[in-house]
Amino acid sequence: MAVQDLAPLLVQPEPRVLEGTVVPRLDVPAPRASFAERLADTAVAARRALEVTIHRLRYRPATRRTARMAVLLPAHNEEQDIEACLDSLVTQTRTPDLIVVIADNCTDDTVKIARRYRGVKVIETVGNTDAKVGALATGYAEFLAGGAFDVMVSMDADVVLDPECLADLEAELLKTPSAAAVSAKYHFAEGTGGWFNRQLVRAQKMDFTQFQVRANERARKTTIVGGQCSAFRFSAVDEVTRRHHRPAPWTNETATEDAQLGLELQEIGWTTVMSATARAQVGAMPTVRALSGQRAKWNAGLISLMTSMPLSKRTIPFWLQHIGLGLNVLMRLAFLALLAASVSVSQFVWSWWWITPTALAALYQLKMAHLSPHRTRADYLFAVLWLPGEMWLWFSGWNTAKSWVTHLLGKRRDLWAEQAAAEAGKRSGNGAGALLGTILGSVAASSVGAWYWLTQASIEFQRLVLTVGWRSLALVTIIASVLLVIKLLRPTRGLTA
Repeated sequence: MAVQDLAPLLVQPEPRVLEGTVVPRLDVPAPRASFAERLADTAVAARRALEVTIHRLRYRPATRRTARMAVLLPAHNEEQDIEACLDSLVTQTRTPDLIVVIADNCTDDTVKIARRYRGVKVIETVGNTDAKVGALATGYAEFLAGGAFDVMVSMDADVVLDPECLADLEAELLKTPSAAAVSAKYHFAEGTGGWFNRQLVRAQKMDFTQFQVRANERARKTTIVGGQCSAFRFSAVDEVTRRHHRPAPWTNETATEDAQLGLELQEIGWTTVMSATARAQVGAMPTVRALSGQRAKWNAGLISLMTSMPLSKRTIPFWLQHIGLGLNVLMRLAFLALLAASVSVSQFVWSWWWITPTALAALYQLKMAHLSPHRTRADYLFAVLWLPGEMWLWFSGWNTAKSWVTHLLGKRRDLWAEQAAAEAGKRSGNGAGALLGTILGSVAASSVGAWYWLTQASIEFQRLVLTVGWRSLALVTIIASVLLVIKLLRPTRGLTA
């Protein structure tokens, strides 16, 4: 029997199909969806896409508004420092929308160096006789007067910004609607040169730290807007400009244009503050001559403001600062005079209580050293030794007294030119002659006083002078010591170094 004859007898296995499984018929084509069904599917898909889009728009993260920022950088013969300054500007985490270098009567390579930087605009002043104020006004009139920017930053050409400085200044300005200006916190690089030059820089560091501590005690509100690096709300400075009918916010009526602008902003209801986080490294004066020129300019500007404006809560801090400095110097002069008078008539009896003010002063300097940014062991030693701080007080007192005498005599000097000459190491008649004259006058007055005290004054008069003098000095010293203790114990309110 052939195999094909057996085919009908073979049992064909049934295909195993799981229950519930639909086996498509391969020989039957799938039915095509109708136009209505396809239209319905398209409508459903479009609806779902629209719902997703609406959901994403409704719950999208809030976008951060970024203000337009312009930086004005006046520079006069800054070839030594402007490269580091511009490097710090172009590498900021918040890059400015505009950087303008205003080269003011430069005779060195400042312009050549600045023009190497792509995106940095460089302009040169023509016939400017108002120094920094004139340079700032030139840049303001050419680039900012139209109101195309929200934030204006003014800074010096020897300043090096920390990488987050501009971002922090802008953020604080935008989140504080009442603030017209925010100043960076300043610090110094370690001094170079000889031992004395390093101590001079260290003294300036301590002085700036004291300013920051005082501002911190007033919730970081300041009277002076630091000219080294500050961010301004353009609408506020534009209001000052229009109010005083000037082409720019600054004026040459005083040698401290930053203090003048700060007071004018406060007059119309704005506040000026010191930043909590923004930092900038500023250039320290490396020599006594340069430092004296800088402080003479600052003092002259403040004295001019103090005497030209009515007494108010804005000017009272300036008066208290000058009165406090004067009393500190007078206390020391009185102590030296009473000590010499007592020893000359064998009436001096030493008391260890007189060490108390010195110890408190050293402790206060130690506190300032601890709060100073980038502090070193040398800063602590500077504070503990007390003598460097004492020398700084005498220097400040001398410089301030000289500025007051100049103001009262009605003398007018080009303080910008004197400071520039001092920083360049050029000699000028300012300072040396006045110091020599003061020393000779003091020696002459002391000689006359000693002659009268030893040869003409009666014993009763000497006893009265010594008794009243020492008791009065002791009372004033106790009051000053109590105030110093309060400063020592007062919290710094989160001030960070």
